[in-house]
Amino acid sequence: MSLTFKLTIPKPNLKWYNSSKKELLEIVKEHHESSWSKEQDPVTGNRWSPRKQPTGSHPLLRKTGKMLNSTKFKADNRPMMFKATTNVSYGKFHQQGTGRMPQRRWLGLGGDFEDKFSKVVVKHLFKGKITFKAGT
Repeated sequence: MSLTFKLTIPKPNLKWYNSSKKELLEIVKEHHESSWSKEQDPVTGNRWSPRKQPTGSHPLLRKTGKMLNSTKFKADNRPMMFKATTNVSYGKFHQQGTGRMPQRRWLGLGGDFEDKFSKVVVKHLFKGKITFKAGT
């Protein structure tokens, strides 16, 4: 007696990152813009600390808009690595806080971005199917 069967499985896409990099980068940018518009920490989702004394009617971290407008993102060649740059020197003080100024983190990932990332990765991780035929 002989038994034959066919097994079909998803075909792994070994270049999944190359095909998904652009989409993932857009999610990073959207997350950044959303955090800024809500004036919240992009990692924890907590609101930025208010000013101690009102120093103007402009939104937090946007007196001139230079830090927000000069921030650029780039996808690294290593999977899931993204680089952010800005041409303002004071960004690091807001990001980390100082002895006199509370931390108002404006770079980072957290919250619902993970679900969005997962959907993109799964979409690109498998392309097509592989069928195996076996018999005994």
